[in-house]
Amino acid sequence: MRDKIVDLWQTSARIQGLMALAAVGVVCYLAVVGRPVSGILAALVGIIVGFDFGTMKRQEE
Repeated sequence: MRDKIVDLWQTSARIQGLMALAAVGVVCYLAVVGRPVSGILAALVGIIVGFDFGTMKRQEE
């Protein structure tokens, strides 16, 4: 049972990392093509990346 929980946790962390990478990629793409990045999108990316880094830090401890 514990192994299943650990596997699910690791899979969840990978998915969170991919979501953060995709969100940052969208913002970078918009900046490169010259389209404006809305404040809501920038804030959302900040929240996603912050949560991802916070999760990684907690896993290290």
